[in-house]
Amino acid sequence: MRGRDRRPPLPARLASAERKFHGELRRLVSASGLSMRELEQTAGGEPAYGEKAWEGWLNGDSVPPLRVVRELTARLAERGIDAGRLAGLWAQAFLPSAYPAEPGQTHGRPRQLPVATRSFMGRAAETKVLDDLARQAAAAGVEAGNATVVVIEGPGGVGKTTLANYVAHRVSARFPDGQLYVSLRGFGDADVPMTDEQVLRGFLEAFGVPSREMPVDVGERAALYRSLLAERRVLVVFDNARDLTQVGRLLPDTPGCLVLITTRMMPSGLGDAEAHVLHLGPFSDGEALELLERRLGTLRLQAEPRAAGELTGLCGRLPLALSVAAARVAADPDLRLTALVAELRTRGLHAAMSDPAVITNTVVAESCAHLSDNAARMLRMLGACPAPDISLPAAASLAAVTVEQARAALDELTTAYLVEEHQPGRFSVHDLLHAYAADLARAVETAAGMDTAIRRLFDHYLRGMDAAMDLLYSARPPVPLLEPVAGARPESFGSHAQALAYFRAELNTVRSLVRFAARAGGFDAYCWQIPAVMAPLLARGSFLHDYLAAERVAIKAAANLGDPQGQGIAHYEFAHACALLGEMSDSEAHLKEALAWFTKADDQPSAARAINGMAQLLIQEGKYAQALEREREALELRTALGDPDEIAHSEQTMGSIYASLGRHDEAVRHCQRSLDITRETGNRALSADALATLGFVYLGRADHDKALACYMEVLAIYREIGDSLGAAEALTALGDAQHAKGDVNAASATWRQALVILSDLPNADVQPIKARLSQHG
Repeated sequence: MRGRDRRPPLPARLASAERKFHGELRRLVSASGLSMRELEQTAGGEPAYGEKAWEGWLNGDSVPPLRVVRELTARLAERGIDAGRLAGLWAQAFLPSAYPAEPGQTHGRPRQLPVATRSFMGRAAETKVLDDLARQAAAAGVEAGNATVVVIEGPGGVGKTTLANYVAHRVSARFPDGQLYVSLRGFGDADVPMTDEQVLRGFLEAFGVPSREMPVDVGERAALYRSLLAERRVLVVFDNARDLTQVGRLLPDTPGCLVLITTRMMPSGLGDAEAHVLHLGPFSDGEALELLERRLGTLRLQAEPRAAGELTGLCGRLPLALSVAAARVAADPDLRLTALVAELRTRGLHAAMSDPAVITNTVVAESCAHLSDNAARMLRMLGACPAPDISLPAAASLAAVTVEQARAALDELTTAYLVEEHQPGRFSVHDLLHAYAADLARAVETAAGMDTAIRRLFDHYLRGMDAAMDLLYSARPPVPLLEPVAGARPESFGSHAQALAYFRAELNTVRSLVRFAARAGGFDAYCWQIPAVMAPLLARGSFLHDYLAAERVAIKAAANLGDPQGQGIAHYEFAHACALLGEMSDSEAHLKEALAWFTKADDQPSAARAINGMAQLLIQEGKYAQALEREREALELRTALGDPDEIAHSEQTMGSIYASLGRHDEAVRHCQRSLDITRETGNRALSADALATLGFVYLGRADHDKALACYMEVLAIYREIGDSLGAAEALTALGDAQHAKGDVNAASATWRQALVILSDLPNADVQPIKARLSQHG
């Protein structure tokens, strides 16, 4: 291969960070002495990563996937060459602009802070300290060493999260490269604490790392995370840490970053990292009285100044307890502060009491005694809820009430400061209050009643996700669902946008519910059915690791039930996830398992699907002749069963295989059969698949006009059914056809339309389209 000095200069259009990456790549490859054949083997020998691809990467014309960069780094390490900074240079050069972000984020610049605290008060001294540390962190130079770490430590209910969130919003402008936030769930029983793997995945997704580029090993994830933060100014908030060992691997080592950690435990476990510790105690007397005055008004406090002072003392000057007590008084204009103080003393509360949990529970108990029956029962149901937060419709299902009744109960609980509406229509409970509500539920409700409530919640999400997928992927095979649970009120959707918004809003909650179900036992059917109904969307884009993890749980759950059909579906979906992540041998093994279970269940349609999956796997491996035999088997079985959409799917697959073999006449015949069937059945998505394959065939034949016509129709279908990713893929192919015809300007304009769409999709891979525009645009 040509040496570095014989290569052309890097393109003038490259930004400084891009030039650094490509220059370092050239230097390392030249120093290694690797031949082009050896470089191709480094990339797994994949056809897409052959000599032409490497020439483009080395000449700065295109960008290698991060996976290839990591594999090259490991290969060079075997030769004693340190290429450790290459992945970091790749991240600095391409992640800020190459990958789109979630809604509410700027490209590669996450904005994850919760909604700003509306009525923050007090804590002037602590706020000043944190302001000063934030200013110092943002101004720190390279010589400063690591990030600035601040630990806000104090008992439950003292306002650590409120202070951290208030200051984070206050100083966020000093950290323009992003703000990351995660609740580590260190305390409370609503869910298990977050793991390093989960936190790192969430942070990397926030920076736009696609699933296919997501390292599996947690150490590699941590290294990539630190590379992303290199030379950036980012604010990171770790809320509710059990102890500091929980965040040790998650601390950035970059000057210019600020880390805020809230915890109830005294800091330990940070290793070599230095931390500023801010102990947060109860309010001062003045701050406690100010809170009461803001909530109750000056006149009420002036009327009973002694009782106001006694109330702050009984509440331990804890912001949470004070807020609940103030809400109780505010709700009843006739309630005197003296009467509330007497009631709290009757319940055993006294000024010498120091345990925040006992103080809070006593104040909450007094408040709960005056709730309506509807609100009191809703609080008990929330205590039994295993999710970290809940939507209004889900709360209605949990309590088996109407949405209007749920709204009234939650409004009452919110007014009483027992529940927080942290986002419009979404509710959470402070962990101290959740523990109290859980104890109350165990004391008042029967075990059978609580079990039924949890099943209503599972049923809500099972059928809600099923309805969303029906709208988004109407051609998917049906999942045999459990019988409906009386009282559950699953949601329905009127548009693709509503269904997709529901999926995004509820994904974290559903993750938590499936984890709970797997631990608790007795919910195995939900453990495999919920992942099964969500599979079509989990398989798209940025959710592949969620897909794999969910199906791993599903396999175990279906096996626990001894359900052959459930095991077949779980193994099939696990195989699909493996294939999408490039784990071909695992995919093949699980497809064989799936076929065996479908055969045992006498589920012939699903057996045909497993055979089709084997053919698709062989196609990915470039084994077209073997794939053809497998797909013929699937087509024969589907023809015997008589399902037109399944027949059309196999006909289209046959066409794509023949197209890959260069046997264009056979490809056209099979695709045309598929198209005829789907136009009859009205399955627009399958029609688009057949037309896309026909477009590929016509493009290979240099029949540009027919290729253009096919891709235009594909684009129209995807726009009609609301599939943005499909529309972007159709535009990409349409641009390819325009370019092949010689219309370079039209091709560039079309590719740019595709790029605009991809830039609005979470974690879509925009590198191929950027490479086209770089080379031809």
